[in-house]
Amino acid sequence: MKFSELEWCSPEYQNALELRHLVLRAPLRLKLTAEELDGEHSQRHYSILDESEAVIAVVVARPKNSSLVHFRQMAVHPDHQRQGIGSKLLTQAEAELAKQGYREFQLDARAEAVGFYTRHGYEPKGEPFQLIKLEHQKMTKSV
Repeated sequence: MKFSELEWCSPEYQNALELRHLVLRAPLRLKLTAEELDGEHSQRHYSILDESEAVIAVVVARPKNSSLVHFRQMAVHPDHQRQGIGSKLLTQAEAELAKQGYREFQLDARAEAVGFYTRHGYEPKGEPFQLIKLEHQKMTKSV
């Protein structure tokens, strides 16, 4: 498995969009909208590729300012969940961004993923809230 930054609109990026839809939207009977994808050209797209170069995990990093990044749309293919791939992706994305001077990370975790992010040093901030029909929790981490 290989950590990689995907180029926006590349074939791998398109595969990552399909994975995000499969894991995050299809179970809710939703689709990724043009509004949700607007601005992705200026965001960072990190992935884990398997031996055949297929995208099996993805996370999008949206810089908010020179020290803060908001992670969004993290997804691991169902066939590869609970194997440490999400941990590898998150850890390597954080390390890559830290090399570029980012020191704060934030995300909106689905309720069932709060434990995962807590194990990676993220702390809940504020009260849970509803987003795309699901309870979410804002979480932050400083490095």
